[in-house]
Amino acid sequence: MPKQPDQPTVVSRLQGLRVEANQVRVSNEELAVEAPCEIRLGGRSYVLLMATPANLEHLALGFCVTEGIVSDPHQALGISLGQGELPGVGPVFWADVSLPPDLARRARARRSAPAATSCGLCGLESFRDLGGGISPVESSLTVELEAIQKLFKTMEAGQEIYRRTGAAHAVALGTAQGELLHLAEDVGRHNAMDKSLGMALGQGRDLGQCVCTVSGRISLEMALKAARAGVPVVCSVSAATSLGRQICHQAGVTLVGFMRQGRATVYCHSQRVLRRGEPLQSA
Repeated sequence: MPKQPDQPTVVSRLQGLRVEANQVRVSNEELAVEAPCEIRLGGRSYVLLMATPANLEHLALGFCVTEGIVSDPHQALGISLGQGELPGVGPVFWADVSLPPDLARRARARRSAPAATSCGLCGLESFRDLGGGISPVESSLTVELEAIQKLFKTMEAGQEIYRRTGAAHAVALGTAQGELLHLAEDVGRHNAMDKSLGMALGQGRDLGQCVCTVSGRISLEMALKAARAGVPVVCSVSAATSLGRQICHQAGVTLVGFMRQGRATVYCHSQRVLRRGEPLQSA
């Protein structure tokens, strides 16, 4: 088990001036906490993320898998957490992942550039690396549209940080029956994806039997993370980008967008999506 620091706050409170119609009044506001969170490999800095400072062990594990640092979550031998204080910034956090020496050296060799702040392509140095090293997702999973809608409703009901602040993304993992397994919120959508996947990987869950729902768009980075983790179905209330769709198509991932109010757009690998027990067919 990772060593736990003091539990950080994820919502801060302050006063503001709220303008409504012709009135101006003092209001009590809540803001989603955004803090520097460093991922370390063997005690050495690898990347600096701006993230919600909660579930950092899951963030670190998910990040290592979705960035291709490890191919198996068991290669992460341990995760220790820490926090400190930086003048002018406030609390700072880190998650230090213990890796076999060869994997740590390989990861650091790949990353010769300085650590970036809040990134979705943290381990890549060249355009040639985009989409590389991804094994096709082979899963016989099928899921009803109604089950996806059910999972979205459960995810939305559990978005506590978003409900209070309006400033957090969410990613959920569920079963083909629409039952929620894991839910993560974060100010960064890439972080929310890594946290949710890290929760599942930490429990030894078979991601090939999971459906992923996302509160934001499916871009290249989000598609890469899902594909590297082996998730067969990714769904969003929003759209997909062209490269997000391309990665899913190449990796064998079913991609569903605009999943809201009884509608959906399936961009690729529609064989996994059912409607009333039947494969989708156009009129």
